[in-house]
Amino acid sequence: MQSSLKKSLYLGLAALSFASVASVTANSSNANAAKKHAAAKKVTYKTTNKNLDQSVTFKSTGKNAVYNKAVGKRSVVASLSDMKSKANSNSTKDLFMAYQEGVTSKGVHYYKVVSFDKKVRGFVYNKGVAKTNTTVAANKPANATGYLTNTNRFFNKAYGSQFKTSLKNDYKGMNIAADQFTVSDAVKVNNDQTYYYVTDKNNQLINGWVNSVYFSNTITDAAKNATNSANAIHVKFVDRANYGSVLMEKDMNPDNLSSTGTYSANDVNNSVNKALVGTGFNNPSVVSDSVAKGNTITVTVDKGATQYLTPANFQSAAYNNAGTINQTEDKDGEGQVNTKLSQLQLSSDQWKALFQGNANQTFNFNNFEASLLAPGKAWNQFTIGTKTYTYNANYTRNSNANKVNTGNNNFRDMTYDEIAAGKFTIYYDVKDSSNTTTNNGNMDNTVRLANNALSSYNNAASNTSAADKLSNAEKAANVSDAASLRALLDSAKLNDKTTGLDGLNKLVNDQVQADKDAQANKNAENTQLTNVANKAKNNYVDAVKGQKVDGVAVNPAFDGTTGAIVDSITSQQDLAKVNSFAADKAKTAINNALSDSVNSNDKTSKKFTAKDVQNYFAQSANQSGLPKGFTDAVANAQF
Repeated sequence: MQSSLKKSLYLGLAALSFASVASVTANSSNANAAKKHAAAKKVTYKTTNKNLDQSVTFKSTGKNAVYNKAVGKRSVVASLSDMKSKANSNSTKDLFMAYQEGVTSKGVHYYKVVSFDKKVRGFVYNKGVAKTNTTVAANKPANATGYLTNTNRFFNKAYGSQFKTSLKNDYKGMNIAADQFTVSDAVKVNNDQTYYYVTDKNNQLINGWVNSVYFSNTITDAAKNATNSANAIHVKFVDRANYGSVLMEKDMNPDNLSSTGTYSANDVNNSVNKALVGTGFNNPSVVSDSVAKGNTITVTVDKGATQYLTPANFQSAAYNNAGTINQTEDKDGEGQVNTKLSQLQLSSDQWKALFQGNANQTFNFNNFEASLLAPGKAWNQFTIGTKTYTYNANYTRNSNANKVNTGNNNFRDMTYDEIAAGKFTIYYDVKDSSNTTTNNGNMDNTVRLANNALSSYNNAASNTSAADKLSNAEKAANVSDAASLRALLDSAKLNDKTTGLDGLNKLVNDQVQADKDAQANKNAENTQLTNVANKAKNNYVDAVKGQKVDGVAVNPAFDGTTGAIVDSITSQQDLAKVNSFAADKAKTAINNALSDSVNSNDKTSKKFTAKDVQNYFAQSANQSGLPKGFTDAVANAQF
């Protein structure tokens, strides 16, 4: 009985143990299955906003890379290193625009971004970029009216301020290079570039953002050309020996256009004579009356008298060690080379082709050089004793001694008659075979002129004033001012230890600075005068626009917006009344503008007068965009 009970107990325990083990095994299997199921569940991404504000700009924080996908198997579009570099960049191309955002199933937020240069596009963790303000307010120019040096770079927004900034192509091909523009707003963008919002004064529909480097208060060449074209007179040159033959036609802008749009006879005659230089024609008929801009005149001329040059009209200049501080002139050698030049043998046709031309005709140096001075030609090289003299083309061509100074340090080539009346210098390098000293084979005219200036300075008497020392040095260097001498000395690169160079440099630098200060004062005065003149014009327009004039048939006599005298007034009697009314208003406008300037905080060392303002508007460069009748009104105002 007891034995049977024990067996039963053992069997019960065994069964219980088996059941427990089975239960544990089953639970373990279920847990593993759950884990596998969880591991098999993929991370997903959902776009939460497909239309982010694209005017918002983002900048890299340098903390995260950009990938081609937000989740899954993905590749790097911009590495962490690249993004760190962009975080420290001020370049517009390294900014970003975010156009979508989304979140993964794990709650990680991403932006879909594109760089401003469109080279990087992909997904970045939302802490990898941050919103940034790409613009700050900037100062507008003191004179907000000026010209554009580039009229093909109008943007709809300041470039770099937003992703979608684009060029405005509407104005391409339009003739607006001569127009004046007004600046109404200014911003500085991420890359420290300043942009101005400008509007064409002649057409309010032409506007946009331009880089400030393209804006200038100085009239551009295009504007000058347009003004010159509008103010030009047309001249026909007729051969006096054959009245039916028009030799040439030229548009010319004589000096001193009057406020009534005419040039004096004297200014026209001077312009005609200048225009004939180099043509081979001279002795123009005299213009006796003033000429209005836009008019055509006919001038008769003669063919210049034939000029017969000879070798005696050409002289040599020979230098040892040319282009160095040891440069010296070989005076004896020059005399012997001149003898060689005089022995030239040519056929009659060659003499005519090379040495014959007309008075007032530019000397044909290209043909002369190719025929006589090129390697292998008669005057290219001479050997005299132990010395060899070789033609220096660079020095000869660039020497101001062979040119005519037309003023302001502007030079032109000589004419046949000018060479016949003087000398044309041909420069030679010298090499002496009896020693090892040679020159550089290309005599540097700049070094020679710099040495001339230095020699003049060093040889000046002790009681010579600083001003005279500088003036004499400028003359020796064949320049007209200190700035030109400074540029010459810099280009020559003389040895710093050269005797007297420090003293000459100080003298030149002091004068350059003084000239800059004087120019700065002049610019400040010009700016102030421009401001006064603009104020006067605005005062005038406000006073006359839409105004009626007693006794005039057509009223109002002035346009209600621009202040221009209306075109429908044709009666000379009515025009006289309107012009008198306008002159009175111009006088008041100018006086009020001058008064405002005196009472303002914007002062210069010069106090302007009404005559200064009249002279300002009398200049053709300042007449663009003015209302009809205003220029005459200013000219007729009595002060």
